[in-house]
Amino acid sequence: MNEYEETDMKQCVKILMVAAVILLLAGAGCAKKVKETEDSQLGLSKTSVFDNPDPVLASTTAGEPGENQTVDAYFNEAPPMIPHLIEDFIPIRIGENMCMECHDLPDAIGQEPAEGDPTPIPASHYTDLRNDPGTVTDHVVGARFTCTQCHATQLDAEPLVANTYAR
Repeated sequence: MNEYEETDMKQCVKILMVAAVILLLAGAGCAKKVKETEDSQLGLSKTSVFDNPDPVLASTTAGEPGENQTVDAYFNEAPPMIPHLIEDFIPIRIGENMCMECHDLPDAIGQEPAEGDPTPIPASHYTDLRNDPGTVTDHVVGARFTCTQCHATQLDAEPLVANTYAR
């Protein structure tokens, strides 16, 4: 490297350093102040994140099968809620599904049950949608056997946030 190239190199380094300092100073002057969020504004509870409040207790809707009103589905094709206690009916096992004893009514599919009568299992539960979607069998298919996989018991709990969903 000759002396002219060395001088040019030193001048370029000086220019780059001055440009970097100018950019840093300009950036510091343009920085926006970030508004801090209070702990009480975080989450659904609107209390400090350091508080450990006791949750509101909720219980399943009490009552024997046929005693309670059913709750409307939140959206079309939603699995209906179970309107009675199920503690005596679970766990569901192969060959032991207490739900089937009342709800396995293939002759009543599509009919509105009378007051207090069990709701029949829908035709979709008698159809193997994966392997043979066009055929309705005379038994509930294996993928639909564990009822509590989709159906949950009704609770007496208030929603955490308002539901603004409309059909």
